[in-house]
Amino acid sequence: MQTLRVHGSMSRIELTHLTGLSRATISISIAELIECNLVYETDNRLSTKGRPATTLELVPNSAYIIGADLDNKSWTLGAFDLLGNVVKSAKIPVQTFDPEDSFRTLAEEITVFAEGLDKRPVPLLGLGVPGLVDAGHSIIRSAADLDWQHVNVAELMKKETGWPTVVVNRHRARGLTECRYGAGQQFRNMIYIGVGMGIAAGLYIDRQLLSGSLGGAGEIGHTTIEPNGPLCPCGNHGCLQMLSAGPAIEQEYRKMVRASDDDNYSGQIVDLQSLKAQDVCAAAEEGDVLAVQAVRNAASYLGIAMANLLNTFNPEAVILGGTVPNASPLFVETATKVMRQRAMRPLASDTIVATSQFKDIGGALGAANFAFDKNISLSFFA
Repeated sequence: MQTLRVHGSMSRIELTHLTGLSRATISISIAELIECNLVYETDNRLSTKGRPATTLELVPNSAYIIGADLDNKSWTLGAFDLLGNVVKSAKIPVQTFDPEDSFRTLAEEITVFAEGLDKRPVPLLGLGVPGLVDAGHSIIRSAADLDWQHVNVAELMKKETGWPTVVVNRHRARGLTECRYGAGQQFRNMIYIGVGMGIAAGLYIDRQLLSGSLGGAGEIGHTTIEPNGPLCPCGNHGCLQMLSAGPAIEQEYRKMVRASDDDNYSGQIVDLQSLKAQDVCAAAEEGDVLAVQAVRNAASYLGIAMANLLNTFNPEAVILGGTVPNASPLFVETATKVMRQRAMRPLASDTIVATSQFKDIGGALGAANFAFDKNISLSFFA
């Protein structure tokens, strides 16, 4: 069942090759899954050298899994079937930066949300959250931007909802969605980089998320790009996210506008105090010269980091997502150009760069999938 979820529909023969199980075991397992109405045989037949083989596919809407993603003081909550289709979604605003209150706000809504579905969901919750998550995927070890330390999310949500909860960094959750259902679904090995308030990456090997020994694989936002650069909340100087993330673009644009000696300069943005990175990106697309410079500066630093990742992991593709890449073709174009200039030429020329297909719902879908990956059991469907 997990192989069909990760790799899509296939024949029994292909299942034996991918799982390493015997044909007899596959036949018994598939019969059980068909009886549970989780898998069905299609009339489409795959062309093989021997006798045509029927295709096995997951049954749409056979089961629902639930996930949520926290970003910009708002939860995106979603219910999905095992094929990644969105069954229902909701936005839940959060009025505080207190971690316990933030998760209680979500917990209060989940019961009502689940009762509104046409069938009982799998009693399991996946959460995409900011910061560094422990290897057990239950605790936020550190979210420096929010000043969160050692937040036991799984324990809190279990107490509030009664459901086991699996926690994953929100950018890595979004990357898992792109890997399986979005811009990266044709690749087996890819890297997702999310650029928003912060920066984090997800590394996907054979379509599975690489977590690392302590759960921190992909924390590129805190890699050093400029040794004498600005101080980061993590305590280091010159971290990538201090140079390329949304707040860095905002700060750079403000600084350049105020330092401009052109009395006739008229930018696209009037209110410097409340501007967002998306505003700067939009102004750059409209030709605001200082906005263009701010976006290019930030993207160039990201391009350096992308080149380092290419030389280290040699992925088939790099998918860029988050509020900044989604708002700025110039950012993506510049980062890609710098990456190709700085990475080893054979690696850079063969690596595809694309932008994410899923927006707000991607983190919730990825988190739900990740939780189900970790806890898949036929007992859920008994």
